[in-house]
Amino acid sequence: MYADGRVSRPRRTPSYRTDYGAQWSESKYGRVCPRCRQNAPLIYRGMNAFCTACGAPRMPLASSSLNLAGQPSKVGGTVARVFGWIVLLGGLLLGFGTLAACGALVGFASAAPYLFGIPITLVSVLAGYFLLKSGKEMSDAGAQTAKATQLQALFALANARGGVLTPLDVARAHNLSLENADNLLTTLAKENPDHVAVDIDDNGNLLYRFVDAFRARVDVVPNTRVASSADVNAPVEESELLDDERSSKWRRRGG
Repeated sequence: MYADGRVSRPRRTPSYRTDYGAQWSESKYGRVCPRCRQNAPLIYRGMNAFCTACGAPRMPLASSSLNLAGQPSKVGGTVARVFGWIVLLGGLLLGFGTLAACGALVGFASAAPYLFGIPITLVSVLAGYFLLKSGKEMSDAGAQTAKATQLQALFALANARGGVLTPLDVARAHNLSLENADNLLTTLAKENPDHVAVDIDDNGNLLYRFVDAFRARVDVVPNTRVASSADVNAPVEESELLDDERSSKWRRRGG
């Protein structure tokens, strides 16, 4: 509390988000870059980690990695599908081979070839099917994780660059070729025209404007409510006016 009767308020730490990709926008303390204040993934260059928004050095494993996002799921999915094909083809060969061998020994008129060959074939088909299905699901999950991390890095970079990006900015910040960076931004603009707009400057360069880049939210002290910047600023200004009025009344009464 100040000498004139005004009450001190906790300091608010801003963190930026967009309505698009809200999963990454909720700032988690400890994952925000201390330099640019963005909840941006890391990019590894050799053994060193850097912020994908401002390029500042970061502690390894402090946040998700742009280089490795979705890779474990993709590798696991590939292994599961390869093993699924091996089980499927190997089981079919074993089942039909057992059926043929038993038929040659005891004749196909007896039940023995079918009692051994058909169960082996069915088990291998079912096991191979589920392995192939789970492998595809894991690969899809890895691709979605990689895409979400890439979007997180792009929006964080847009916040750090004033809401406007060029393919050269993305290529340098995310270790991409200029062509891949241009294709990434073009695809993002086509899929989300309400969030990314394309402009051309006076020199003919393409500019990608992230419309929602500065729709900021303010995270108050941890474990408190999160509100929009407009909702927070207005009550603060009104409360300051009320405090001034109360302090002036208190001084008049004291006088």
